Amino acid sequence: MRVLNGSLLAFIASAVVSSGAPVASAAPTVNPVADTFVDETTPGSNYGRKIYTKVDASPDVTTFVRFSVSGFTGTAQLRVFVESANSRDIQVFSVPSTTWDEATTTYQNAPAVGSLITSASGLKSGTWAAFNVSGGITGDGLVSFALKTSGSTSMKLTSREGTNRPQLLVPAPASPSPYLVTRVGSSYHALSQTNGTTYDGSLKFVGESAVADLESAGGGTVTFGAGDFDFGTEFFKLASVHDIVFEGQGIDVTTLRNSTSASADTEPFDFSGATRVTIRDMTISAGGPARSTSDAIDMDRGNDSVIERVKIIASRGRGIVFDGKNTGWTSQGNTVRDCVISATVGDGIELLASTNNTIQGCTITNVGGHGIQINKSSTVADQPNKKASDNLVAANTIDQAGQDGINVTSGDRNTIRDNVITNSSDDTSGRDGIRITSTDSVTCNDTVVSGNTATDNQAVKTQRYGLDITSSLCNRTVVGPGNNFAGNRTAALRNLGTGTIFA
Repeated sequence: MRVLNGSLLAFIASAVVSSGAPVASAAPTVNPVADTFVDETTPGSNYGRKIYTKVDASPDVTTFVRFSVSGFTGTAQLRVFVESANSRDIQVFSVPSTTWDEATTTYQNAPAVGSLITSASGLKSGTWAAFNVSGGITGDGLVSFALKTSGSTSMKLTSREGTNRPQLLVPAPASPSPYLVTRVGSSYHALSQTNGTTYDGSLKFVGESAVADLESAGGGTVTFGAGDFDFGTEFFKLASVHDIVFEGQGIDVTTLRNSTSASADTEPFDFSGATRVTIRDMTISAGGPARSTSDAIDMDRGNDSVIERVKIIASRGRGIVFDGKNTGWTSQGNTVRDCVISATVGDGIELLASTNNTIQGCTITNVGGHGIQINKSSTVADQPNKKASDNLVAANTIDQAGQDGINVTSGDRNTIRDNVITNSSDDTSGRDGIRITSTDSVTCNDTVVSGNTATDNQAVKTQRYGLDITSSLCNRTVVGPGNNFAGNRTAALRNLGTGTIFA
């Protein structure tokens, strides 16, 4: 819980407080000059005089709010009071029109909604939610926003006719970054190092609260002290997060762990939307019985993010996954480097329908699946058969992968360079050091394999081929100089590809 000026405040998702009073700030606070909502089920009705507004995805219900801005210098924060919440989010959009009338606006004549500015999830009833809307304001004058949700349960917000009116803070309050998270007995403590904001409670509560605070301020850092940080059966559930750094004090100095048998995804770091997010300098243990999609770090819709100097010592599924398969998702421009991964049930690292990523300098041992997999989406995914292409896998060390050391499935222009792969096929027979393959009749084109060592040094060898190009649908694979594929169980190399180029 949060203590500020003697009031007990509960903050959950996005600078949220339970006392009915907004967080204190030196920034000028502006109330709306107009607000209303429109409802798809009553397209001709106007709700401009209600003491609340609403948002809903099914049926479509949208809130509109307009402010008169003065003194804008580049930053602004929107605050709304949540009277009832759903399990999803609030999304804030720009609205080009500033002339709509709250007394006459209906679903039929509502102004056009523009681009998404920001969003927040995990909101609670009876709390404030804050949003960084700096990108939706260009200067002084009138500015309009639209509020929506992706949830199919209606969410009620207080209108300007109510007690806890919406607010626009111009400029936005100073960032509370960094937050320092420490363990106090069986509880956890998060403290802003700049403004003194404090949260106490479960690791999930204090961590998500700190992230939401930082998100509303435009980003920042959550620093975990030395020691063992235990979620129990909980985990971080983070949606549409931007410019957040999660950092520990070093591998085996800071450990985040959970353990659960729940039949659900239980990743300690579970992202649905991660842009310019960094996780570094810590150990992660994700314990519990095997579950193929319950990983240690899950970057759904992860873009331009970095995972570095992270050690993963247990996972119910994969160690790290970047996923770009669902509707509207991309997953690109990410980097995994200098990580240590062992004892995962599934792959060490998977790039799923994910492009222009780099995996470099990692050590991966004793995983149940592939050491590293570059993989297309399934035939039934929202974006079916979406390829993972233009990725670089370089200078990694992989030993005793349960399946292939490195697997490329139906991707284009991927580069596999300067890796050392030994003793693969440890759990599943007939697998290889490096396998270039195709599934579902989807081609795998222009892969480059150079400077790699893929061998088996065990007394009883398990790794079948150093390099196995398994399909005629794998076109123009370039087998470059410097590869060493000697010492494998069956042979150095098998080439069933089309137009393979040996440099």
